[in-house]
Amino acid sequence: MEVEVLHRPVTPHPAVNGSRVTRTRESIVASALSLAATGEVAPIVRDIAKMAGVSARTVFQHFADTAELYVAVLDRVFALEFGDTPEPGASSSLEGRIQFVVDRGADRFERLLPMWTFVETLQRRSASAADMVAQVYATNQVNLTRWFEPELSGLQAEQRARTLNALALALSPESWVALRQRLGLSAERARDELRFVVGAALNGPRR
Repeated sequence: MEVEVLHRPVTPHPAVNGSRVTRTRESIVASALSLAATGEVAPIVRDIAKMAGVSARTVFQHFADTAELYVAVLDRVFALEFGDTPEPGASSSLEGRIQFVVDRGADRFERLLPMWTFVETLQRRSASAADMVAQVYATNQVNLTRWFEPELSGLQAEQRARTLNALALALSPESWVALRQRLGLSAERARDELRFVVGAALNGPRR
């Protein structure tokens, strides 16, 4: 992932009214996101600017370099995909909660699939991006602890931690990528495999 930089002094924001600045910035981020969603690992400024209807110079008036722009794109992705976290019903059966959590994760991960290489590459290049990804994983683990508390509460501390780690691993974007792209499974078959793995992780310690 190459970082493009405009080799001239730039003004962080153009001297126009705030609403126009916001609209232009949003258009640039949305355009970069659209390109990343098609599988572009490092969308180039020329293509981003063309899609946004602005010049490359304008892009660099809003972002110091493409790394900063890509981080803004990642922030948008996570806000869209992980900002709203619906809850399974408190009285749901274990099977019902497993289906809910797997289906929720699968829907999100399937939308992320075309741009996962972009996400992985960016988090290796940017500490800010790596922090965002880490926060998503930490939040997911907190949610899993809450959603499967009835099953986890009766386990010894070490077994509880191992079970929770197994759940977090299974319900991660990387697992979905492995099932869909490495193993070549259909989306529905991948969901079935995740339900099996999650169910085995939660039921196994009691055997």
